[in-house]
Amino acid sequence: MDHRTKGEMCRERTGTGNGERARPGAGKGIKVRNGERNGAGNRDGGSAEKAVRADLHVHSTCSDGSEDLRGILARAAGLGLTHLAFTDHDCTRYAGEAQRLGAETGVAVIPGVEISASDRTTGRKVHILGYDYKRPEPIEAVCAPILRRRHENCLKQIGILRDLGYCISEEAVAPYAAGGTFYKQHILKYLYDTGQSPAVFGDVYRTVFKNGGPCDFDIEYAEAVEAVRAVAEAGGYAVLAHPGQQQNFDLIPELVRVGLSGIERNHPANTQKHRELISRLAADNGLFCTGGSDFHGIYEAKGQPLGSVLAPEDCPLPGLVLIKD
Repeated sequence: MDHRTKGEMCRERTGTGNGERARPGAGKGIKVRNGERNGAGNRDGGSAEKAVRADLHVHSTCSDGSEDLRGILARAAGLGLTHLAFTDHDCTRYAGEAQRLGAETGVAVIPGVEISASDRTTGRKVHILGYDYKRPEPIEAVCAPILRRRHENCLKQIGILRDLGYCISEEAVAPYAAGGTFYKQHILKYLYDTGQSPAVFGDVYRTVFKNGGPCDFDIEYAEAVEAVRAVAEAGGYAVLAHPGQQQNFDLIPELVRVGLSGIERNHPANTQKHRELISRLAADNGLFCTGGSDFHGIYEAKGQPLGSVLAPEDCPLPGLVLIKD
């Protein structure tokens, strides 16, 4: 029986391309060599080195982000990012396309997903990030019902808005949902574009979709334990997303038992105290730490710019191809 922790196994799988193993915690000066994996090579096949700059939490039009894959990758390249993970909600369908586009722009794309989950006992949200999965089927089996319920939820909200006097229909909102599933952001953007709301996250959002308004209702999410198991079964690495935001630190031991590999430490919603706590919990449970901006474009009321929050330099996630100086 293998008694290594998930973090240890992840670190051992992360090759440096020269026969050495990447060592998490090696600190400053960790580099990525262009051309070693996932299409991050320089175009002349050289081996110039540059520091790893990875945003591992990004949303696109495939779910509830306002910018498409190509546009985000072009911006990432301009910002000097070396790696990106599209973690669209409950969706793995566009991972292959994202990697191909990444190869064209020189930004390595690591397959990712953010599973909308919760703890059934407490009702708290517990979002689970999945990285570097080898086969999407186990993840899709968990996520397909979530996407269906989310779409049906939005159709119900559209009906309520129509009853309230708004000019809106399923057909009118459909062009905003490039991934095929409706999100409330698509509805809000349509209302803004048609002059029925002064802002995407204005009075309509606050009075209709929040604070007990007529469209303030949610869907049933996946069980957090089920989400972690699905990512592990897919051959990927399950990471607890922004625990400072959802205050679910106490669930970490249970999630570790079913295959949790890491915790998202660097995130706009995690305070410095949260990050210190996450570092301790990761060390105590043999987990690694990740990070990212949680970029949504204009579809986040107080969103962060792409690349504004990056993964730790010593993040051992496969695909980051770490090389010591």
